[in-house]
Amino acid sequence: MKSVWTGSEQDRVWWSMEKFGMSFGGTSRKDLLETIEAQKKQLVQYQTRFRDVVQAYKSLLKEKEALESSLQVLTGSSLQVQTGSSLQAQTRSQQADPQDPPDDRSSPHSEASTDPPETARDQAEEDPGGPGGPGGPPRPETGGCEGGEAEDQQAAAPGGSESDRRVAQLKNQLSTLSGAVATVTQEKSRMEAGFQADRRQLRQEVEDLQDRLVAMTTQHEAEIRILQDQLAESRARIITQQHDRELEQRDHVLQLQELTRILQDQDRDHTRPDPRVDQLQRELLDLKNQIQDQVHSETKRVCQAEERARERAQAAELRVAGLEQRLSELSELLGSSEKTKQRDQQVVQRLRDRILQLDTENKMLAMATAGRATSDPDEAQLDVAALKEKMEKVKKLLLAAAQKNPDQAPLILKLAQSEPGQQEANQQELRQLRDEFERYKLRAQVVLKNKNARDGCQARELEEVRDQLAELKEKYINLRIQSDEAEAEQRRRLEDRTQRAAELQQNHRQEAERVAVLHRDELQRLEAELHKQRERTMALLDEKDQELERLRASVPAPEAPRCSAGDEDDEADGTTTESEGDIISRALRRAAHAEPTLLLYAEQLARKEAEAGALRRHKHQLEEDVHRLQAKLIADAERHDEEAAELRSGLDKLIRDQNREGANMEYLKNVVYRFLTLPDAGGRQQTLGAILTILHFSPQERLAVGRLRGATWWSPSNR
Repeated sequence: MKSVWTGSEQDRVWWSMEKFGMSFGGTSRKDLLETIEAQKKQLVQYQTRFRDVVQAYKSLLKEKEALESSLQVLTGSSLQVQTGSSLQAQTRSQQADPQDPPDDRSSPHSEASTDPPETARDQAEEDPGGPGGPGGPPRPETGGCEGGEAEDQQAAAPGGSESDRRVAQLKNQLSTLSGAVATVTQEKSRMEAGFQADRRQLRQEVEDLQDRLVAMTTQHEAEIRILQDQLAESRARIITQQHDRELEQRDHVLQLQELTRILQDQDRDHTRPDPRVDQLQRELLDLKNQIQDQVHSETKRVCQAEERARERAQAAELRVAGLEQRLSELSELLGSSEKTKQRDQQVVQRLRDRILQLDTENKMLAMATAGRATSDPDEAQLDVAALKEKMEKVKKLLLAAAQKNPDQAPLILKLAQSEPGQQEANQQELRQLRDEFERYKLRAQVVLKNKNARDGCQARELEEVRDQLAELKEKYINLRIQSDEAEAEQRRRLEDRTQRAAELQQNHRQEAERVAVLHRDELQRLEAELHKQRERTMALLDEKDQELERLRASVPAPEAPRCSAGDEDDEADGTTTESEGDIISRALRRAAHAEPTLLLYAEQLARKEAEAGALRRHKHQLEEDVHRLQAKLIADAERHDEEAAELRSGLDKLIRDQNREGANMEYLKNVVYRFLTLPDAGGRQQTLGAILTILHFSPQERLAVGRLRGATWWSPSNR
């Protein structure tokens, strides 16, 4: 059977659950909602962190792919250079004479390559020498050379296409390297933008935390002011109650004095007092001792709690100082990492410029090599014997030209003699260029490897710094929560102790009132018994007066005045009472044989007199005990007032110390300076009042300053 739950029923169920949860100690709906909100916030934080980690991982993958592609391009370029050189050597060996040794044919830059100006000069010498020669042998040689050049050009066509392909391949490699560098730069810029955003967010969070701290500080100050107002009200209430108690004590003292005066005026005293009075006195003493012990223990607890609160506050300040120092270190570390990053960017820019320069140099070298290969392809493919023959022919042509042109003979002879050294210098320069190119290539590879390693180290350091920052944030939040909890616990303990002290004061007041009521009831009971005893005594005295009247009637006349005089002075003085007793004893002795009841009366009278003396002595002892108890009560009340005043002064001093921490010392300095420099007494009095108000002097301190103000060192006479 299904039941339909409406909104009001759900609210009632929630209300009942919340009520039962509050009554049985469980969590309420508000606490559950707060827990859910906190978990949602933590989930959002974790999601943002996970997105940041995924984005960083993707950027690292992109950088890795770009660097791997650049490394593959560099390794592929070196392999292709080696394979191209081997292929060119094979083609040249196939085109050369099979019987000739394949020496120096593995490289396009072999010794067979000569200087283009020299070949042009040789051809110029051969062309005019052909038709101008005396015989026809040079012509067939020239024709043979021209046919060989045609064949060499046809054979060199694949070499030109190979160089074009090489140039295209280098361009592709350059574009790949440029794309890799652009990818790395883009990822670095994006990482820098993310870092700046995180930094701005952290600054915003720090500002928010500072605003919260200021708000909480103002709230705490408002709460402290409210507590101070409550404390002032409680002080006024306590002072009023103390005044009322003093009035009651004065009334009690007056009542006790009146009672003692009444007791002293009594001639007869009551019978032996009730032993419950001693028991009540002992209970009163025990209760006073117990209350004093409780007050001392509560005072010690309050002092210990204040000491623990002070220690916790100092520990919290030390932790906050450590966190601030750690944050400053982190900021310095971030600044150093930023400087390192800028230096790395400058190094990357210089390396990029160097790579562009090397690329241009490589292009120029490739173009120069291609020009040499296309201008003189036949000489690059000749062997040593052919080159020697050609050199001899060139020398012969130079000698012939020297003979024909005597003016230019020294220059031609010098050229013929310096040709081998020039060839060696050219070969040496070529080798140096190759070595320099290899060194540039190795240096570029090392720079790329160092850059990759440095980027990886920077990424790891950045991740470590972020982890440390997250840990510090969590530690700061935990410390703040612990501080708030400790503060709430301390406030709760202080409230509990204040409430307990108020309860103890209330219990002490109630107990004192109860004891006073019991004492008053006991006094009333004793007064009632005293009145009853007085009435019984008066009745007995009336009865005895009647008997005495009968005795007077029976005694002789001369003794009647003495008897009447003794009767009149019976209640006035103790000596007349003794004379009356003598008279009564004489009368009893004379009338003993007549009335035996007089003996019984005499015995009762003597017993009553003894009991009255004992009661009188006990009354004096009780009066002394009452006076001693009153003095002890007054001393205890004064000591309790002094202790309460000391506790209040200590609490005021603690509050003043807390308030003085944020006081404006500059204003205080100005006020003191004005007080020390004022010439008139009225201005000094006003400034002194301002100083007492700023420093929160206690009333006792104000009175001491007022008493000693006339003889102080800042008076005009002393100055």
